[in-house]
Amino acid sequence: MAHSIKILFIAITFLLIVAIPPIFAEDGPQDNLILNSGDVIKCDKVWLSSKDSVRCKIGDNEWLFSTDEIDLEKTFGKSAAKTLKLERKDSRKHKELYRPRVQETKFGCITLGVEKLSGYTKYQIGGKIDSQSWSTEVHFPISELDFPLDVSIVSAGISKESPEGWKFGLTLKKSLTSDAGTMKDSDWGKYYLEGKSWAEQNTLDVYSESDAELDAFLIDVDVQYRFYRKSAWSLLAGVGYMHQNFKYEISNLDQWYPSSYYYFGEDFGHDYVSGKVATYNVIYSIPYLEIATELNIKNTFRIEGSLSYAPYIHVTDEDNHLLRYKVSKGDLYGDAIIISLNAYYNFTNNWFLTFQFNKTKMNAEGRSKSYFFDIYSHTIDEEIESEQTFTSLSIGYVF
Repeated sequence: MAHSIKILFIAITFLLIVAIPPIFAEDGPQDNLILNSGDVIKCDKVWLSSKDSVRCKIGDNEWLFSTDEIDLEKTFGKSAAKTLKLERKDSRKHKELYRPRVQETKFGCITLGVEKLSGYTKYQIGGKIDSQSWSTEVHFPISELDFPLDVSIVSAGISKESPEGWKFGLTLKKSLTSDAGTMKDSDWGKYYLEGKSWAEQNTLDVYSESDAELDAFLIDVDVQYRFYRKSAWSLLAGVGYMHQNFKYEISNLDQWYPSSYYYFGEDFGHDYVSGKVATYNVIYSIPYLEIATELNIKNTFRIEGSLSYAPYIHVTDEDNHLLRYKVSKGDLYGDAIIISLNAYYNFTNNWFLTFQFNKTKMNAEGRSKSYFFDIYSHTIDEEIESEQTFTSLSIGYVF
C-alpha cells in the first residue's frame, strides 16, 4: 500500500506542475492586485471600494488595502488610475490617508478537540549481530514486540493565512487516557539459537501478553502556499514537521510457550508476573512534503484533503526489560505516508465544527545496541513499523 501511495503522490505532483501554469494564464490580469513593492496578490475579484481603499476578495474573505499601497495603473489601467488621482487630490489637504494594510475579515482560527487514536507501533530484531569480539547472522525476526496505540487524545491548534496565500498551522496533541490495550511479545527459534540440533528456527517458542499504558505527546507544524484558486476550489503545496513521543509502561506479564507440546510433548503452562515489567519509549521525527486541496460549499461547508510523503524520517527507541536487566537502544531511518481528510461546518460567522480523519503509515530500518546491567553486549538489526489512525471532532473559533 505504501509503495502505491508513493507512486500516486509523485504522479499527482507531476500533473500539478504540468497543468497549473496554463490555468493561471487563463484567469487574466484583472484578478491581480499589484502592490507598489512589485508583489502580486491573486484575488478572485478586485475593486475600488472608495477613493482611499481597494478590496480584494479571496474565497470567503475580503482584504482591505490603502490605495497608497497599490500600483493603480497596473491593477486598474491608466484611465482609472488618472481619474482616481484627480478625485483624491483635494482630500489630501483635509486628512491623513490611511496607509497601513488592514485585515477586515477573518484570517486565522483556533481549534480544540478530542481524538481517538488507534493502531500500533512495533519493532522486530534479528539479522546481523555484532559484538566487540564476534559477529554472526541469525534469522529475521527472532523477536517482535507489538505495542498498541488505542488511547483518547486532546488536541489544540492554531492556523493563520495571509492574503498572499501563505498558510501557517500548528497543532499540539496529548493523551487523555493511558490504557492503550495489550502489548504482545513473540520470540521465534529460541531453542535453535541455543544450539539445539533438533530445533527449528521458525517456531514460536515464547509468547507473552501484558497491559500497556501509554503517555503520548505529538506536535505538527506546517507551512502551505495556495498556488491555485478557481472559484470555491483551490490547491495548496507545502512542507511540515511532525514529532511523536510515545512512552509506555508494561505490567502484569502473562507468558507461555506455544511450541512446548510440539517439541516436548507437554504444555509448559503459563508464567505470571504482577506489576511493572518493562518500559518502552519511541520517538518519531517526521519532516514531510504535502499537497492539499480545499473546496468551499456555499460558505457553510468546507472540505479539505491532503497527501503527504516523508522521504526521510528518524526514529529512536529504548526498550528496558526490567526482569532481565536488559536495555536496547535503536537508531533507525525510513519513510512515511500521511493521508488526511477534514470536513468543516460553519454554524455562525465565528464558530465552526470540524471532523478530521488522518491515516499514517511508517517504516524504518536501523541497528539496536543491547546492554545487560549497563554493560554493552551486542548490536543487532532492527525494523520498526507503525500504523496510526486519528479520528477527531473539534470546535473552532475564527478571528
